[in-house]
Amino acid sequence: MKWILFFLLLPLLLWSQTRTQAHMGTLISVTVEDQQSGDEVFDLFRELDQRLSTYKSDSEISRLNQTYELNVSETTRNILVRSLEMNKISGGAFDVTVGSFTHSLYRFGYDDEKIPTNDMLQKVKQGVGYHRIKIDENHVKMVPGTLIDLGGIGKGYGVDLAIAILQQKKVSKAVIAASGDIGCLGECSVEIQDPFHPEGVVGVIRSTKKRLAVSTSGNYERYIKNKSYNHLINPKTGKPQQRYASITLIDDEDNTRLDALATAVSIMDENKALAMLESLSISYLLIRNDKSILISQMPSGVTLEYK
Repeated sequence: MKWILFFLLLPLLLWSQTRTQAHMGTLISVTVEDQQSGDEVFDLFRELDQRLSTYKSDSEISRLNQTYELNVSETTRNILVRSLEMNKISGGAFDVTVGSFTHSLYRFGYDDEKIPTNDMLQKVKQGVGYHRIKIDENHVKMVPGTLIDLGGIGKGYGVDLAIAILQQKKVSKAVIAASGDIGCLGECSVEIQDPFHPEGVVGVIRSTKKRLAVSTSGNYERYIKNKSYNHLINPKTGKPQQRYASITLIDDEDNTRLDALATAVSIMDENKALAMLESLSISYLLIRNDKSILISQMPSGVTLEYK
């Protein structure tokens, strides 16, 4: 598979050393004073990769995709339950069974990536839909032909679990960055990458809160040939989103929710997406492909300096 060797958001902290390792198909950056705590975070992401990856044939999700029925760990069950919750909140815009498109057809992250025809999309479409998954305690059963892809929620889930580890250890200042999913403990600043100029910055989020959650998705993150064939796939059509260059969501908790809903917003009707975010009190910076922007009010203790 291909490693994603860039960050959508970069934490700016001078008070501690930042270490980086490759896990879950991206770079995981950990900024924390206690090195042992950092090691535990990296161990967590390594374990999640072994459980949730669709690129590792022996992971729990890969085995579920192969057999359609499996007793899974509590970790895997919980992310599937959260995925169902996000599916309901977004009216089906977020759907982990989109793997039938992303892995069977587009093959994002594989050496044989390709652009499927409309006929191919129509044939695979019948395998997509959260109603095809049944979760009973730790037993998961799927309708044959369904494939799960946790790429739209897994890194945010990992950030939340990492933050929980640090909080249990009474760590008050830290930043966990898993590509575009950032979790902060204590005062921090986060740069937002310019989707049109990869080396540029369009804004800086500054927080004085005890906890900050940020998630960004963009059409420049992963695509085939050009940004029109980006990885943000509409589960109802199998086609990539065409409205946004970058979506950044900001809240004071729950990176799992932000990760999933950033994906959902990309393919939702814009008015419905904004209504959903406002009902959940989630702040946002949306940059359309025509470079026009939508910026909401930030949470108390958070400022956004847009350049």
